[in-house]
Amino acid sequence: MKASALLISLLFISTLTNVNAQQIQQEEKLDNRIDNQGYWRQAAAKGLTIPNPHVSVAPATFTGSEIMAISAITDNSPDVVLITGNTSQSENSIFINPNDTDNPLNSNNSTSPPGGGITLYGANKLYSFDAGQTWDGGVEGAGGSNSGDPVALIGLNNRYYIGFINNQSGQTVAYSDDLGTTWLTSVVANAPSGWGNLLDKNHMWVDNSTSSPHEGNLYNSWTAFGGSNNNNIEISRSTDNAQSWSSTINISSSLNPGSHAQGVNIQTGPDGEVYAAFSIYDNWPSDEKAIGLARSFDGGQTYTSARIIDNIRGIRNSGTGKNMRVNSFPVMAVDISNSSKRGNIYIVWSNIGYPGVNTGSDIDVYMIRSTDQGVTWTDPVRVNQDPSGMGKQHYFPWITCDPVTGTLSVVFYDDRNVSSSQCEVFCANSYDGGDTWEDFKVSDVSFTPSPIPGLASGYFGDYIGIAARNGMVYPVWTDNRTGTALTYTSPYQTSTMTAPTDLVAQLNEETGAVNLSWQHTISPTFSYYKIYRGFQLLGTSLWPSYIDTLPNYGTFRYFVTAYYGVEGESGPAIADVQWGKAIAQAEPAVIEEYVSPGAT
Repeated sequence: MKASALLISLLFISTLTNVNAQQIQQEEKLDNRIDNQGYWRQAAAKGLTIPNPHVSVAPATFTGSEIMAISAITDNSPDVVLITGNTSQSENSIFINPNDTDNPLNSNNSTSPPGGGITLYGANKLYSFDAGQTWDGGVEGAGGSNSGDPVALIGLNNRYYIGFINNQSGQTVAYSDDLGTTWLTSVVANAPSGWGNLLDKNHMWVDNSTSSPHEGNLYNSWTAFGGSNNNNIEISRSTDNAQSWSSTINISSSLNPGSHAQGVNIQTGPDGEVYAAFSIYDNWPSDEKAIGLARSFDGGQTYTSARIIDNIRGIRNSGTGKNMRVNSFPVMAVDISNSSKRGNIYIVWSNIGYPGVNTGSDIDVYMIRSTDQGVTWTDPVRVNQDPSGMGKQHYFPWITCDPVTGTLSVVFYDDRNVSSSQCEVFCANSYDGGDTWEDFKVSDVSFTPSPIPGLASGYFGDYIGIAARNGMVYPVWTDNRTGTALTYTSPYQTSTMTAPTDLVAQLNEETGAVNLSWQHTISPTFSYYKIYRGFQLLGTSLWPSYIDTLPNYGTFRYFVTAYYGVEGESGPAIADVQWGKAIAQAEPAVIEEYVSPGAT
């Protein structure tokens, strides 16, 4: 009897030991769905991962600062580094002061100099008062040290906001009423207790629509890892300029993400509509599978959610072949201008092959649009304009809609002109609600991405940014042309003039003649139309029509702009034609040969 009791006791103790060991092992396991630097640094301290080592970075190649685009009125825009010194910077957010287009606010993840012990400053604060030519601020975290994932905003009341993950793994917003000189902070939400629990991959937005009944509201959202809403998107709002925040609402669980939802992006519409888009991972470690959208029409008090596009294939785990971690989180813009596109919703992301087909070696940027507050969506439109099927990669897109003109602009990394390990930075503009795009190189260099030493595995930043207002456009990105990851911008301007629309190019296949026609509302200062084939100015016209004859077989792009005698040139309407079909014939139709091993 005593022996049996002893045996049972030993078994009980052994069972408890095994349970405790399993709990410890579970607690100490790295969750590679989490992207945050603070989490990864803690994991490295526990021995669960290894920080990026110091490696030599291949030198950058200068490729020129010219902007070769009909859709931009800036001809030359040398890159500007926001701040230098003993720091690394990555993961950029930018916003333009609605009261001053020369005053952009940037926040990025900054650290102490690579080498030795790395100090994570977190989401910093940088601002310009001369249209991005010089910058003030500092690399230290806004309101103090934090764990990064920055979001920068400016309200109509001129208050600066920067959102981030705090050092306790929760969400905080810093704000400034003196143009960035001093900062106060407000805690939005605390993380669930326990190591590995985190409020990750946050985004925030301010309702700056003067016609909105909720103007000034702030909306902050993230993925909850841990707690009652584990693996889902939570959202909170502030109705008092970030002084206080509401209880969180789960906006993704009704969509049943098999693994988790992540990479939320928030926008507001002209009448105060709130939209939150996010990636859905139905399996892990599979790539992004779908995009979800939550909508609110009562100022963020209640939401309904739906999968707006399914069967996509992102790049989160398939990768790009570049030496950096990547994702296909969706980015959204909503038109609050008084243009004909007012209220449109636009979402961009990177997809392997055409969405729904999801095959091939290309990674392209795609856009979908809704004109009915997110109920229905267009088929995907390809934003990058280089030839398909070449195995080129375009990733980390960020989209902005000019709140004055309605013009769309997108920034992304691109390797069409360089080797598979390198990339450049491109932008694309659209004046017709995303039906047609013109893209162009905006960075001055090609560079080789490389993980930032001392930070999380593969980390070179998880997004780049762009903002536009009244024709001023500020793309921001990370590159390592100096050997250190730093933040750069290359500001340019789009036209604020009313552009022609609905350009139609009718080709006569026998002669190569092309009849061009378009729509345009003429204003008193209108002078004439300018017609381009590629970058060649063919001529002008006083009427909305023109006839051209193609010089040879091939694919050609036409641009038509309106020239105003006082204001200058508008953006373009765009149309493509192809003369000659890509059809090959052989005689005989089948050729059969026997080839010996080793022969050709």
